[in-house]
Amino acid sequence: MNKWIYIIPIFFGMVSCNENDDQPKEWLFEKVVALDGINPIGIAADGNDIFLSDGDHNRVLKVNSDGDIMFEMDGFDRPMHIDFGKADMQITDKMKTSMLKERALFVPEYGRDSIAVMRDNKMDYLILNDSLDAPAGISVYDDEIAIADFYTNRILYYNGSEWMSFGKEGNAMGDFYYPTDVQITEDKIYVADAYNNRGQVFDKTGKVLAQFGQDENLNAATGIYVSENEIFLTDFENDRVIVFGMDYQVKQVLETSIDKPTDLIVIDNMLLITNYRNGEMVRYTLQPIASEEK
Repeated sequence: MNKWIYIIPIFFGMVSCNENDDQPKEWLFEKVVALDGINPIGIAADGNDIFLSDGDHNRVLKVNSDGDIMFEMDGFDRPMHIDFGKADMQITDKMKTSMLKERALFVPEYGRDSIAVMRDNKMDYLILNDSLDAPAGISVYDDEIAIADFYTNRILYYNGSEWMSFGKEGNAMGDFYYPTDVQITEDKIYVADAYNNRGQVFDKTGKVLAQFGQDENLNAATGIYVSENEIFLTDFENDRVIVFGMDYQVKQVLETSIDKPTDLIVIDNMLLITNYRNGEMVRYTLQPIASEEK
């Protein structure tokens, strides 16, 4: 009988936790973090470490959550939307190896038509049997890599064994008009189709599956981020971020303190958005939706 005295409270505690986990949540504005002298374009994270590309000053910086610069790397030519991943693809032979297992920072250089690979504060370049023309975004997922190639209106995709290309200039589904950002997930590839003012979704053969945001009056969809449950798309000229569910329906529109957003990332329950115009990082947090009092 005494056993039940302990089991029952634990059971109800578990129910309470599950109910809390299932409670609807929304993104709420928390604060603006000033970035002194930084004009951020791309944002990426390695664990809790935050990295920003500053295309106007040809550098990539590591900052803390308060926007303080921890260190910076220069020598880039217009770095754009960046990402972290395993450096297990071929790079130039300056590193004397073609298969690197350590994590590295991949930096598309819009002005140099190349992909820089940063490891241990050393810069090298991704080997491609293809020509880039203003790469604007990159995504690395396990052994896969995708590059948004701005002026060729395509995605260059490495599936772990070979490279392929998909997309062309146009406004039909599957076409692009200056893609600026891309993200690979377990089974899909998401693209910010900037000047078609939408996001697009492809399978890993390059077949288009869906478009979204095309009815939301977007004006330059520059950055995309896909979390486990949501898709985020920046609306650069309209100073907002639109949050979609995995069904591509709008869940929330974020506008507070957002000014010319270029990119964004989710770290745990924190959403960080880069404000290009004012040199800022805007922080939102995921909070339970307050229930109305009856």
